[in-house]
Amino acid sequence: MRTDQLDQHAEAEFKTVFIVGGTHGNERTGVMLVRRWQRDPTPVRREMFTTRLLMANPEAIRRNTRFVHQDLNRSFGSPRPGAAAAEPYEIHRAREIRAVMAGARARVFTIDLHTTTSNMGITLITDTAPVNLMLAAQVKQRDPAMHIYAFPPGERIDNCLRASADAGLGLEIGPIPQGLVRHDVLQAAEDSVQIILDVIDAHGRGRLRPPDPRTRIYLHDAHVHYPESRDSADAACVHRDLDGRDYRPLEAGMPVFHCPNGETVHFEGAPGRIPVFINEAAYYPEQIAFSLTRPVTLEQLLPPHRSTS
Repeated sequence: MRTDQLDQHAEAEFKTVFIVGGTHGNERTGVMLVRRWQRDPTPVRREMFTTRLLMANPEAIRRNTRFVHQDLNRSFGSPRPGAAAAEPYEIHRAREIRAVMAGARARVFTIDLHTTTSNMGITLITDTAPVNLMLAAQVKQRDPAMHIYAFPPGERIDNCLRASADAGLGLEIGPIPQGLVRHDVLQAAEDSVQIILDVIDAHGRGRLRPPDPRTRIYLHDAHVHYPESRDSADAACVHRDLDGRDYRPLEAGMPVFHCPNGETVHFEGAPGRIPVFINEAAYYPEQIAFSLTRPVTLEQLLPPHRSTS
């Protein structure tokens, strides 16, 4: 695919942009930013679209917990109808959020603000929809330190909050402990949101040049779980040589787990895989130690251009 063909995958401009905080109630950075902009929305206004601010999970925010009954960011599928009083709080809240977005002006874009305990730096999380990949690449061009982490179609990405909009990006920043706000992370998130808004505004004006087709994207490959143990006291932990090394390649034989008996578990997967979300605290209940990605380029993920002539 030639560079000048990449813009063929761009879509119509967005009329409404939601900035969402508190999808996970103990990720306070997004909560604080949304509250700040609710008091003074001037910094997030743009001419080409209406910006709306949303607190996704107010009850979890009040409790300073990730969720009340279940992860809101896994609750946007099509739940089976049931008695409203019996359904999980997050299913009810997901239904409300879908209705809010459905009632917005024309095409809707969502910026969902998150933080992580993992050493992820600034990461844009997206699906493989061409418009999201294109916009993520444009954002990265303005801040090359950012990473782009893409999920192929599947239950996890299809049930997230952004799936209720026409398009969207997740903003993930770390490391930072759960439940805390730190000035440097807050500033990084604010700066990143401004870049995303500027890119969407330029997209609406038709002023974006095609992004670099060689832009690196980390495509999700698999979750790696902790070694099974019947006793949590005997559970393995992430090896010190791996902890904090997000976005650094894993090779066969590298240590990944340390066991209480002193044994080291070594990596046996495909070479060249890149680990992310290493030792993420929120993933302990799922026993996910880290996720594996494979590096690809924007050009490899975009469908080939087909002429309409």
